[in-house]
Amino acid sequence: METLLTFTSFISPVSRRLAEKWSKQQATPKKKQQVLLNILSVSFVNFYLDCMGFETDIEASDSWNPAQQTLMDVADLPIKGLGKLECRPVLENAQSFYIPLEVQSNRIGCVAVQISKNLQEAKLLGFVKKTTRNYLYISELQPLEHLFSCLEECIQSKKYV
Repeated sequence: METLLTFTSFISPVSRRLAEKWSKQQATPKKKQQVLLNILSVSFVNFYLDCMGFETDIEASDSWNPAQQTLMDVADLPIKGLGKLECRPVLENAQSFYIPLEVQSNRIGCVAVQISKNLQEAKLLGFVKKTTRNYLYISELQPLEHLFSCLEECIQSKKYV
């Protein structure tokens, strides 16, 4: 089995406050938890891609839109000029994670983000380019290097359009 390289860091207090604020606007405990984890996942991937030199547009994310938060289970992060990357939250010790049908298309791919129970830190577990299934096992993820290969392919294909 291939060893996955991961990235672990603290979740910023600003991201936590924003996620908590938006989650409190939801009607049910389940939806509150979903919005909280989605916002934390998108914020964390945004931080990581920023560190890696990619320009994102987090404010244009559907997950930053209060109506979309309520109506959908979306955790998208637009990467300027390339498209959207889905940032799916994974609970600690989970063996699999959920990918809603509405986010399985029109995405560059999907990054799995494990959020600690205390919401203090997160870990990027890996990447998958495409899926047609609602659940993926952590063991099916590709290393983060595949994310960069995929983004590089997107950059190259945009140059020749």
